[in-house]
Amino acid sequence: MEFSSYETVARWTESLSTGGFRPVDDRPRKLELLEQFCASVGVDPDTMVAKARADRDAKNTYLRQLVAWAKGLPVSDRGRHDAENTIRGFFMKNGFRVVTKPYQDVYKRTGS
Repeated sequence: MEFSSYETVARWTESLSTGGFRPVDDRPRKLELLEQFCASVGVDPDTMVAKARADRDAKNTYLRQLVAWAKGLPVSDRGRHDAENTIRGFFMKNGFRVVTKPYQDVYKRTGS
């Protein structure tokens, strides 16, 4: 099956903006990241979403796997952050709540 043909992937990619602040269409990059993440956890996106929506523990397991996967990417800290939030966006578009985190420097700020 073509990866973009999964129902959850089609729903997500339809929602991705091609305008706004991004000068280029980054849907292919986001789709590639999702495909890589799904391969790393060994499950297709529709199954992953169904399991995560049915069971909080499964959802939390996928989120922990996401963090570990993103940490292992051979890109900058910002690239890892963006990759993680790309997959979180896929999760959110497919009906379950996740928390997104700001960049690390936000946590390390002192009062101003």
